[in-house]
Amino acid sequence: MSQIIQFPIPDQRGHDYDADVEALLAALPPKTREKIRFELIRTIDGYGEYFTQWSLSFPDGCDETLKKQIYDIAHEEHGRKVRMLKDIMLLKAQVLVDDYLKRG
Repeated sequence: MSQIIQFPIPDQRGHDYDADVEALLAALPPKTREKIRFELIRTIDGYGEYFTQWSLSFPDGCDETLKKQIYDIAHEEHGRKVRMLKDIMLLKAQVLVDDYLKRG
């Protein structure tokens, strides 16, 4: 039976995603581990600019307070996107490891 996973994963700020991925991969042989790491990199690269780049535009005549507020909102959004990308990486690692273990 399949499991429904809440996404994005709640309350993960400061969480060590890399350690979680490494713990998942530890159950696999070294050669398979490297293949899955490569697949994770391809997955992350596939999201491209959506998660890694953002730009700001300010309305004409806005003051410094408004610029700061817009910047703060954009910074929060960027942090949310980075956490979502890390969630994707962790969930993808879980799927790849589970698939390997089911085949093995």
